Amino acid sequence: MVFGYGCLDQLGSELEMMGVKKALIVTDSVVVKTGLVEKAVRRMDTVSHDVFDGVEPEPRIEVAQSVSERVRKGGYDAVIGLGGGSSMDMAKVAAAFATNLGPALKYVGNNLFANHPLKSIMIPTTAGTGAELTVTSMVTVEGHKQWINSPFLLPSVALVDPELTMTMPRSVTAATGMDALCHNAEAYLSTLANPITDSAAIEGMKLIVPNLERAYDDGADRSAREAMSLGALLGGVALHAKMVYGHSVGYTIATRFKLPHGVSCGIPLPYIISNYAVACGPKMKRLAQAFSTGSETDDPVRLGLAIGQRIITMLHHLGFKTNLRDLGVNATDIPMLADECLKMYPRPNSPLVFDQKSMVQFYEAMWEGRLGDSSR
Repeated sequence: MVFGYGCLDQLGSELEMMGVKKALIVTDSVVVKTGLVEKAVRRMDTVSHDVFDGVEPEPRIEVAQSVSERVRKGGYDAVIGLGGGSSMDMAKVAAAFATNLGPALKYVGNNLFANHPLKSIMIPTTAGTGAELTVTSMVTVEGHKQWINSPFLLPSVALVDPELTMTMPRSVTAATGMDALCHNAEAYLSTLANPITDSAAIEGMKLIVPNLERAYDDGADRSAREAMSLGALLGGVALHAKMVYGHSVGYTIATRFKLPHGVSCGIPLPYIISNYAVACGPKMKRLAQAFSTGSETDDPVRLGLAIGQRIITMLHHLGFKTNLRDLGVNATDIPMLADECLKMYPRPNSPLVFDQKSMVQFYEAMWEGRLGDSSR
């Protein structure tokens, strides 16, 4: 991991240390237009390169197939992911597809790569996904979010320069920043959490909570941008504890309403935390401290409500909807959404076990905008 303003300058030396002669840069057309690809190329010294700029938001499996065909033909010895989470996810699978043949769809699932990938360097231009430190790449298959998951997807180098996030528009700052907050918060609630992921998650939230609105209000606020980049990076560490049902609920509404990933996961977050409060009782005080709220009580239920309300205030500030009714969800669709959530996106690491009835109750509370235990 390389972090800090100006660390993009180390790209050439990182490539040299890895012995790279030819690299494929995986990005999207928007990043190309900002000039960031050209900026990176100027630091690649004698390394030759090609650019794949066909990444789209929430990339379909067809995009993964296209990048696989490109990387297999080029004779590359490294892949560079430059952009947001989608670009980095496609760069990670590109590195793996170079050494593992067959259609991209074949690798949707867990631990399906047999051969080690090419070396890879991830360079985020947003402060959100933490994809530069994760072993998962998200793809959309027939309108549903799926994942390609393997330890072979862990990048060789994460090069995180907050300078590259300064070009983000407000809407992207809001969506990616909320995604980073969700990663840290959900990982902290996971039954797979451990002292390392908890430490990363708590520190990540302490950085994001006071700085997300600052970065949204003033994109030139360098200290806020730096804090957000570091908070997102720590979210990538925390993600190794996996997400809970906030992300699962987000997947059920993302493609239906064409929502950025951070928005679809951000809307459920206050409801998830307030519902998990009793199940995660011993952790709630420390979580509340990270959100700078609830200091007057030790009651986990009241702490969960205070944290949930703090997040709703943030969502309002960032211009997000805060309940499913305002988002446009039909109340009659709730049983279908709950069923999809449980069947397609189960979370065995969730400290709170949902069945169809309790998941429907959760969606109903979220539709109404009602915090607290949804079973009451």
